[in-house]
Amino acid sequence: MLERIVRTTVGEGVSECLFEYLCARFTYHSPDVWRDLLVEGRLLLDGAPASGNEQLASGMEIEYRPRNIDEPEVSFDVKLLFQNDNYIVLDKPPNLPCHPAGCFFNNTLWAALKQGTIDGIPPMDEIHFVSRLDRETSGIVLLARNSKAASRATKMLRAPGASKTYSVLVEGYFPEHFKADGWLYPAPDSQVSKKRAFAYERPGDDVKPESAVTEFDCLGRGNGMSLLAAKLGTGRMHQIRATLCSLGYPVVGDKMYGVDETIFLRFLSHSMTDNDLKRLRMPRQALHATELVFGDYRFTSDSGFKSFLEP
Repeated sequence: MLERIVRTTVGEGVSECLFEYLCARFTYHSPDVWRDLLVEGRLLLDGAPASGNEQLASGMEIEYRPRNIDEPEVSFDVKLLFQNDNYIVLDKPPNLPCHPAGCFFNNTLWAALKQGTIDGIPPMDEIHFVSRLDRETSGIVLLARNSKAASRATKMLRAPGASKTYSVLVEGYFPEHFKADGWLYPAPDSQVSKKRAFAYERPGDDVKPESAVTEFDCLGRGNGMSLLAAKLGTGRMHQIRATLCSLGYPVVGDKMYGVDETIFLRFLSHSMTDNDLKRLRMPRQALHATELVFGDYRFTSDSGFKSFLEP
């Protein structure tokens, strides 16, 4: 099991002691908790155990080792699609974060690669995610073994002929082909702060819009749903999900961009109902990275979503 380590360097103009500094700048813990952590020896100052009374100066390094916490269960059913001296291509299952974030640390793809727990891949010191997916999104993930390979892959992904295609299951019957060329911006009047919306006309500059282009092809329809191939023309956060939600075809199983965004709020508070699960149809968002093309490489993965269209 890997241990979390958080490091920060003291900036210019700091004159307080370590304890005061922690309480003022890192308010996710109360002063009482910071005292307990100092007693437990979980804070180091320039490599030495800290009491909290030390006077800080610019350039000092603070090291914090958080307590271990129980992490939600995830799926480590990762499939190795390809590897060579430069790249690793994986087929990631749903319910597996790529990076440590929030309550997830050891239960991440990053930690599994660090510890060598994925079949066929020895422990890795360097891990460079060239492409990554949300925790609930499944499919192809590209990693580089070193920074130079990562830089080359990033350039190849931006070159003509490179492409990223996703399989996505949506509510409703979608047209045969549709190109969404417009803008993404913070969703107005949404109860979810990080939710985004799509519009054809550029919104005002005060909302910091980003251009977004996605081409959709319908692969099949049934049971009130459509299976789409979504090819990215740009790579924006939540691009496919936000675009489809604004177009009136919410992604099946999507708590934030699905049939009701309040389901996401209940998910955060662990208060989802049986009716919520029924309305979602799936326990996770139906989004899968099915194809990645760059340079001389082409990788594919089947989403398995087509079966949901059958009676």
